[in-house]
Amino acid sequence: MPNGSFVVETHGLRVYIEQGFKMERVLETDHAVEPSPLSGSVILVVDDDEDIRTFLLALFADHGAGLCEAADGDEALEVAKAKHPDLITLDLSMPGRDGVSTFCALREDPQTNDIPVCIVTGHPEFRRVIYERPVAAPEGFVCKPVNPDELVRTVRRILALRSRSRRR
Repeated sequence: MPNGSFVVETHGLRVYIEQGFKMERVLETDHAVEPSPLSGSVILVVDDDEDIRTFLLALFADHGAGLCEAADGDEALEVAKAKHPDLITLDLSMPGRDGVSTFCALREDPQTNDIPVCIVTGHPEFRRVIYERPVAAPEGFVCKPVNPDELVRTVRRILALRSRSRRR
């Protein structure tokens, strides 16, 4: 999938996919389409491993989320500022700007410090490192290999808590 985002929307009996500036109707049903658990949410997936990024993008798309992606920390910071997603999944072990540095930069920047972050890493020992930082802790932490159900549950919980706190 090219860098950028796509959004799946339902309007009554029609389902649309938007990518870039183009929107196509891809499905028309004779009954209303129920919204998926993550519909209406935009998730930024950050991982340097293209296979893992593709897997996570597909998982979240299957649950109705709008998506954007980044392959490294610097790109993640740019996309987070430009798109202001509802949630970021962040790998910690990446070349260049690693996930710990990226996480701290997200938390310290007024443009991104309110975006919830779910750490998704193959290095559970990094949990201590990330929680010892002088910035607010991440809202979630999931170890690789990823259990898809656990990740979706964690993301839904984070988004639900964020939604409740915004209503107050």
